[in-house]
Amino acid sequence: MPVIASWTPDDARAVRDARDEAVATMSALAPMTRIGALRLPVGRTATIARHDLGPVALAHLEGLAYDQVATTRTIDGVPAGISLAVRPSGTWVLSQAGTTRSSATRDVVGVVDVTRAMHLRTAADTPLLQLYLSADQLGMDIDTLRTAAALVDRSPLRTLVAHHVLALPPAAGVPDAAARRSVGLATIEVVRAMLLGAARPEQQVGAAVSAEHLRACIRRYVGRRLHDPALSPATIADAHAVSRRYLYDLWRDEPTTLARWITLRRLQAVREDLADPRLAHRSVARIAHAWCFTNPTSFARRFRTAYGMTPREWRRLAAPDP
Repeated sequence: MPVIASWTPDDARAVRDARDEAVATMSALAPMTRIGALRLPVGRTATIARHDLGPVALAHLEGLAYDQVATTRTIDGVPAGISLAVRPSGTWVLSQAGTTRSSATRDVVGVVDVTRAMHLRTAADTPLLQLYLSADQLGMDIDTLRTAAALVDRSPLRTLVAHHVLALPPAAGVPDAAARRSVGLATIEVVRAMLLGAARPEQQVGAAVSAEHLRACIRRYVGRRLHDPALSPATIADAHAVSRRYLYDLWRDEPTTLARWITLRRLQAVREDLADPRLAHRSVARIAHAWCFTNPTSFARRFRTAYGMTPREWRRLAAPDP
């Protein structure tokens, strides 16, 4: 069945009636969520369509502005899986598991873990193509699926998936059931490849994601999080969906260990702050603490080992001449 519902309300009463119908239709399509603040502009057509492509059902929404929320209550008992959305244009914001993505960052492809709470806000100018795939369909365990959902923005296959979903024909365009099933199975495989590309970059070394590229990603990641006391090889491995063993192997040819490299980066940051005249009013201990050196004695010893002088000696030496 192609178009489930279509509305072109011409007055306030028609808008209210259409809104109630739209909320009920969307709730039936995504029962693990709640639809709120749904808006249909007067005189504008809004449609909800659903296309059956064998094992995949593709939903197509246009002209609707709404909030969509999943809570721990609404997702209780929901089987592991993902909701994949392609939004080629428009305005939207999605928040899940501490991460926010939006149209501002041009994330055309979005992946939602349906077993976690989320909040989506979409404007009426945002067309949506959406499909749900279970963990069983994808042949992936829930941990890998969650990792992929959180890191899908780094998969090199996002553009391929976007083009594939946007080019999917409506069910009426593929009248043969066997052909629709083949298209659906192909869609599952393309999405699965994208998710694995995000969750397991170590399996792409020498291909889409090389070891050198991954090291560069790690350097940028560390550089942005030097202030974070939780930064460690374990958190770096988790953030990049690799094992710690693989991370250590990846870093084997570097001049120093990953943990010591992080310490040296932090010491360099402290050294630069101590030489900054704008921070002259801050104590050495306060500056060191800002870069995660909480033990003054240990910090002073590390600084002297690295630079051959105490932090205070360096500060006096680096101070501009009066």
